[in-house]
Amino acid sequence: MTYKYTLDKTSKKFSCPACAKKTFVRYIEVETSKYLESSIGRCDRESKCAYHKSPNGNKPITYNVIQKMEVTSYHDDTVIGSYGRNYRANNFVQYLRQYFCTTDIEAVVRKYFIGTSTYWKGATIFWQVDHEMNVRAGKVMLYDSNSGKRVKKPFNHINWMHKVLHLNDFVLQQCLFGIHNLCDYAEGSTVCIVESEKTAIIMTLLYPEYLWLATGSKTNLKSSVIKPLKDCKIIVYPDKTEYKDWNTKVEAFQKNGYTIICSKFIEGLNVSEGADLADVMN
Repeated sequence: MTYKYTLDKTSKKFSCPACAKKTFVRYIEVETSKYLESSIGRCDRESKCAYHKSPNGNKPITYNVIQKMEVTSYHDDTVIGSYGRNYRANNFVQYLRQYFCTTDIEAVVRKYFIGTSTYWKGATIFWQVDHEMNVRAGKVMLYDSNSGKRVKKPFNHINWMHKVLHLNDFVLQQCLFGIHNLCDYAEGSTVCIVESEKTAIIMTLLYPEYLWLATGSKTNLKSSVIKPLKDCKIIVYPDKTEYKDWNTKVEAFQKNGYTIICSKFIEGLNVSEGADLADVMN
């Protein structure tokens, strides 16, 4: 269903009226693509700011013609191999070398199709390959090779490979990061879901007996991405302060027949807001 107004889907961000950070996404009018008033929008800092002002009168648009349904786009199968090298120049992989042996790192790189990008020097590509082995997306992220933290200054270093490769009209429909590995696990296996791709990799290195997957964002825990896991036992591990939101979703999944629970492990620890399993295990 298409509404009269929607949040801008481009990467453009503005200064938030509440926190003044450049993390504010404004609403646009769908038919004209024009921005609404500068105060109408949502701050991406959902936990620390949570400013969200919706436009008035946002009703569905009724068309007299059948609208074209968007079909999920996929990258060419060869794209992963094209970026599967030069790990000495991959900041995230170099960070892992401080704590794990080379053999284990090489194994997890192969298992999750971790790539290296020159879009930013030292950048990592986390490919999203679905349970049918379709390459749905590639998320480009930059980490500090010493601390393992994401580089957020002077801007948040995140992009998508379809934008890097200038693939016009690419329809992004995400899946869980790592879900292509589902075929290697028996029916009824325990699957653990975290938010961060980095955390899924580190937890795989620490606890390889479980299949670790990542949503890639706090809002991407939804029915469309967990559907392939209907026959699995699922444990989700929300970041600190996100338990209430994820548990609400988990309760809805339980009503739809999923064997799923939401862990309170992080929520019960005296750690900073946004901390996750990788932070605790460090």
